[in-house]
Amino acid sequence: MQADQTRLWFYVSVFVSSLGLGLYLYFIPIFAQRLGANFLDLGFIGSASAVTYAVTPFFVGQLANRLGRRPLFAAAIAINFVATLSLGFCTNVTDVIIMRAIGGLGLAFFWPITEIVVLDLTRKEDRVKEMGRYSIAWGSAFLVGPFLGGVLIQTVGFFALFVISSVLSLCSLAGVLVLILPTQNSNKSRSRSRKVLQQLQLARQLLPWFCLLVCYGFIFGIVTSIFPGYANSIGVSAVLVGVLFTAFGMVRVVTYASSERSLHFGERKALGLASLLLAVGSILIIRFPSFPVFLVAIPLMGGCFAILYPLSIVLISRHFSESQLGGAVGLYESTYGVGAAIGPILAGILATVLDARASFATAAVAGIIMMTVAAKAKTFTD
Repeated sequence: MQADQTRLWFYVSVFVSSLGLGLYLYFIPIFAQRLGANFLDLGFIGSASAVTYAVTPFFVGQLANRLGRRPLFAAAIAINFVATLSLGFCTNVTDVIIMRAIGGLGLAFFWPITEIVVLDLTRKEDRVKEMGRYSIAWGSAFLVGPFLGGVLIQTVGFFALFVISSVLSLCSLAGVLVLILPTQNSNKSRSRSRKVLQQLQLARQLLPWFCLLVCYGFIFGIVTSIFPGYANSIGVSAVLVGVLFTAFGMVRVVTYASSERSLHFGERKALGLASLLLAVGSILIIRFPSFPVFLVAIPLMGGCFAILYPLSIVLISRHFSESQLGGAVGLYESTYGVGAAIGPILAGILATVLDARASFATAAVAGIIMMTVAAKAKTFTD
């Protein structure tokens, strides 16, 4: 009963904080374009947050094993508050790059810690189901956030959008301090972790899986950093971009709600199919650049990401002991972050030198690589 109550308040806090992020994250490329950014700039902006995200989570996971989840969770929300509010005062592309780097640091604390807490509060056999519920909590926020964000941009502008988003983060911090932290069991937080070197040796056994994660981050980085600016550049308004990512979020939430069924389908088959469909979605964006086609491709890719995410966390945690969950999740997030850092900058270069559609060609190739890895890797149970 205590764990159920803790999870409930925890998910409420995750929803509120994620809503603050969902209101504006997908609109940063459009905001930057209004400050004069080109596609290369958008690549740097996307990579700025991803670089700090790639470097930090593994160390956050180690700290979580030593310091506990509580202070790091509160620090994550506080950093997100500062990084979000500061965006409202940016006057040029360089400012945006700096703020996104700080924002990446906040996310590098937020996602690993929240994922570790879910694993802490859940039995091993229930983790896929519980990761699905947790994903619904933040996924629901990213469902309604883009639409509301697009409306806010059209009615009150970007500055008000960033202020509202930062206030939501602050409300989430208050909820953490008052409701979650006093009741959260910290016994596991005090467990001593295995040496970092030993964890890295174990990670070598999962090298094919980490290759898949890099490609996953690569594609996600392109979709979130380049696609909004690309869509806006061919006449899709901010409101319609919000509609696209609302549909993206809707499919993710529905998929998260049924995430446990993917185990019956089989890990290898589920991940292989998701990888193939990511490539198909990228090709649709290349071949038919229009809002109606985007309304098919983007939600399709959202569903694929929703298959990859919970299974990724569970597969990684399966190979580490309970006392090492912090390091395991941190290693997963850092690996994903490497791909998310490479994707936007490479896509930005290709969009500048060749054409914006070339960015999505690389995403299609990454999807094919993922499908190949899923077919040949030996780290699955099926």
